[in-house]
Amino acid sequence: MMNEKRLTERLKALGFTTYEAKTYITLLKNNPSTRYELSKNSGVPRSAIYDVIRKLEALGAATALYTNPQKYVPLPPEQLISLLERQFKERLEEARKALSHFDTEIEPGHLWNIVGYKNMLHKAREMIGKAKETIFISAWERECLRLKQDLQAAQERGVRIIAFSFTPISLKSKEAYSYNIPESELLNVWERKIILVIDHAELLMGEADDKYTKKTAWTDNKAIVDIATNHIILDITLYGIRMQEDVSESVIAMQKEGFENLDRLIEKYKHKEVQPIF
Repeated sequence: MMNEKRLTERLKALGFTTYEAKTYITLLKNNPSTRYELSKNSGVPRSAIYDVIRKLEALGAATALYTNPQKYVPLPPEQLISLLERQFKERLEEARKALSHFDTEIEPGHLWNIVGYKNMLHKAREMIGKAKETIFISAWERECLRLKQDLQAAQERGVRIIAFSFTPISLKSKEAYSYNIPESELLNVWERKIILVIDHAELLMGEADDKYTKKTAWTDNKAIVDIATNHIILDITLYGIRMQEDVSESVIAMQKEGFENLDRLIEKYKHKEVQPIF
């Protein structure tokens, strides 16, 4: 069972105050309880417990019994989650309607900062969830595991996934290339990073640090998306050379249309003598 401190943090993330979270948890463990008992068992000051109970009642997380002295019982956790979910959806819809009259156009190709590890994962999941044709990803084992369900769901709907990592990859795909270096060893020489490209159109790239607040970048700038894609192509190409493995099918799939024309130009001029400019 999750310890009380972590459970309190989870409830705070749902909008509870510290006192409200502690009181609700205490009520789950000891019910029915009077306000005095709740204050004593939760550590919430008696001067605050009345307002805390009133707010929990208003939320629907607790209800009073017709007893003297008055006692309280909690709304069961599953019902509480359903209640919060309905309330959140209602508030979200109200906000959507209130903001719908703003017609703000965002210039394409802009670079957006995603602040914090959790927000980075949220953005990655959002991108993976809307991918239609391809997903190219270069990441470490930890991030691959945390995105595993989303990547598997994308595979099941027919999205082609090409993945690279220096660490182990748990993704079941013939196009998942890995050196299988343990994270603990790689951390001595490298920092965690993630590159995620969907449909040759969007890019998420940056540090994957869950201890310190770092920024990752999201963009639909075609040039930057192509540069990041080429970075993964290079890693996979070098992997093929080092491991003596044929990776040509994946490399070709990652190249955008037009590369065949570039290949012809390279072939045409590769033996031409270049005159020095100095």
